[in-house]
Amino acid sequence: MNNATNDMDFRVLAGEVEEKLLNQFFVVYKNSRIVENINPTFKSQCLIFYELLKQLQQDADAVSIKTVRGRYFVNERLVKFDDTGLSGAYSIVKEWKTLGIGGVSFSDKINQEQIEFFFRFISGIKPNSQNLESLSMSLKAHKLSNIQLMSLIELEDNESCLPDEVRKQFRTAARKTFFQAVNVVEEVMVNTMHERDINIGKTKRVVHALIDHITHDESSLIELTAIKDFDDYTYAHSTNVCIYSLTMGVRLSLDRARLSQLGFTALFHDVGKVKLPTDLINKPDAYDENDWIQMQRHPLLGAKTILRNIKFDAHSARAARGAFEHHINNDFTGYPTLKLNKRNTTLFSKIISIVDTFDALTSGRVYLKKTITPDKVLKKMHYQMKIKFDPFLLKIFNDIIGIYPAGTLVQLSSDEIAVVLTNNDKDISNPFVQIVGDRDGLLDESIWVDLSSELENNRKIVRQIDPAEYGLDIKDFILND
Repeated sequence: MNNATNDMDFRVLAGEVEEKLLNQFFVVYKNSRIVENINPTFKSQCLIFYELLKQLQQDADAVSIKTVRGRYFVNERLVKFDDTGLSGAYSIVKEWKTLGIGGVSFSDKINQEQIEFFFRFISGIKPNSQNLESLSMSLKAHKLSNIQLMSLIELEDNESCLPDEVRKQFRTAARKTFFQAVNVVEEVMVNTMHERDINIGKTKRVVHALIDHITHDESSLIELTAIKDFDDYTYAHSTNVCIYSLTMGVRLSLDRARLSQLGFTALFHDVGKVKLPTDLINKPDAYDENDWIQMQRHPLLGAKTILRNIKFDAHSARAARGAFEHHINNDFTGYPTLKLNKRNTTLFSKIISIVDTFDALTSGRVYLKKTITPDKVLKKMHYQMKIKFDPFLLKIFNDIIGIYPAGTLVQLSSDEIAVVLTNNDKDISNPFVQIVGDRDGLLDESIWVDLSSELENNRKIVRQIDPAEYGLDIKDFILND
């Protein structure tokens, strides 16, 4: 393989040929399990894969297909790929993990006959009786030295994060998707307020766009949830709740259908607020007792609104229940009050309850008029865990947020200030950051740094910074590279 292919700095998002090759790989893999070796369809599918492979091998000595931490790569190009689709990739990769396989590399000397043999060979493996070493030896025994199986452990050890170029592309795409979602929520809320039709198709499409993005790179969307100064926070809040909820759903390995329903439910969880007086929602002061009585009506109003205004199906049914239940605590306290039939709330409602509370408390825009830092909010939520939240789900959410949530402004031991980009799986106390200023002021061009690197021993996080204390706006750093 060319050196450039191995260099992380050269990695960019995959093009059309890489996407086709990856999809074709799993299509042939799946077909090889259900058709005879001499089947014409199998042979023609292998030919398509071989021709795509040869296109890419014009620029490289070898072409690799691999999966690292849920992301799919052809060589060093990251492919946007739905592994729950018709190719059945998810179940295949699950078997790979059992075997210790992270991918496969094809030399440019390979021929079509070897391709056909490889797919027949690899599709017949038995995860419980074989491993990477035994399979590699079998390939050598069959004189298939043009094909190399790649170690899952080595791949994951060598690649802890996305490189700068890919991350910048993802951040650009994340912003587009995020603001599309905010606009859709605004449209839904305004149409609901005026009893107009709701474009359910558009809502589902934006949810699927969020799912696709979170599956490949959750941090660039979570980073955007740190922006709080929207003209109407209700729209951004619903989008944030959707992003957090879908991220939890992905961590829970929910399939795409359930993720779609979860995202839809999260976007509609606060729709009942459009039925409350606007001056109550935007009240600058803390709520009095009467305000609370009014506000506690929004879950019931939300459920009624969804069932009245949206065609009844699995999405609307789950959304109605999610809207009704998201303020009911784990011990059945909260609101609406359940006097009879105290049955457990749904998984979706439990998820939304956690993320809704976190976003509301860190915003300082709803209920409480003072912003609380994410770490203090998580401590508060952990203290209330047995009463309000599901302990297992709260732990998953805590893992997502990490010690320093994406979008947090921090001071470094080098007297620099930085924005946290994403958590580091290997060292959660040393995330990936974007340095935006030093003792002389803000930088003209930010610097992207992995704080866990041995080269960055002089840079450690000293404390979190409240941007308002220094007259800074976190949005300026997040939306401008």
